[in-house]
Amino acid sequence: MNIEKIYLIAGGDMRFIHLSALLAKKGKVYMIGFDSGDDFPPDVTLLKNISELKRQPDYVILPMPVTTDGVVLNAPLLTKDTIQLSYILDLCHRDTLILGGKITPKVKEELEKRELRFADYLDREEFAVMNAVPTAEGTLQIVLEELPTVIMGKKVLITGFGRIAKILLKDFLALDAKVTVAARKYKDLVWAEIYGADTVAVRDFGGTLHEYDVILNTVPAMIFGEEQLREIKPDCLIIDLASRPGGVDFAAAAAMERKVIWALSLPGKTAPLTAASILETTLQNCIKECEKGVVL
Repeated sequence: MNIEKIYLIAGGDMRFIHLSALLAKKGKVYMIGFDSGDDFPPDVTLLKNISELKRQPDYVILPMPVTTDGVVLNAPLLTKDTIQLSYILDLCHRDTLILGGKITPKVKEELEKRELRFADYLDREEFAVMNAVPTAEGTLQIVLEELPTVIMGKKVLITGFGRIAKILLKDFLALDAKVTVAARKYKDLVWAEIYGADTVAVRDFGGTLHEYDVILNTVPAMIFGEEQLREIKPDCLIIDLASRPGGVDFAAAAAMERKVIWALSLPGKTAPLTAASILETTLQNCIKECEKGVVL
């Protein structure tokens, strides 16, 4: 006799509400860390209190990042209260598989101390590759909304040449923007040239920053400090796509009145249904591997 699997989704943005509908096809889904006014699928149970869950979950799905302070669960759609991450972990047993995004060393240490199984889906290559598309499209949406002009003919600088940067390059070239890629590694600069971009080494882009109308940063390291920001023209749109701590000195940018948008978690904001499908595929891959004894 097959016992129905129990999924607990704890915290997260809109993509996790869409995720709940997908997971409900594979088991019983409970959610916590969301306001009751949100639009939940009819076959998903929203918990007001963790004590309402009468059976230990088989799978616990945590948000990305799991927590921003190491203590409180990241629950941006919960407006009236907070949930201690430890309350969620107290529900878990050794057979529970915990799946979270950007699990910090402190949280990993706690999970290991409790002898709990876990995996960070943000480390999965398939997740990163598939997520790059909605991130790039979300960035394009921001640029279209913020610029008072068309993109065609605009000078765009992309810093870094990872997954997201490659798709950004393709999208902006398709709109006839004049795109330059700045990267540290020579191999990335060569590939960017092959893809159709102008290129410049990051260490050499000083003296050229005043040329750009749009700057898109994908590097999670301080690239645009006070010196670089002074060179950028005042009406340049800067979008930082890098995870914390980002690549821009935001305090200096504010003092100089530079337009900077720190666009975190774009897939969940601009394409939550697609983002949920990507996440569900990744989670199921993790579960299948775990069931086969693969070390995650």
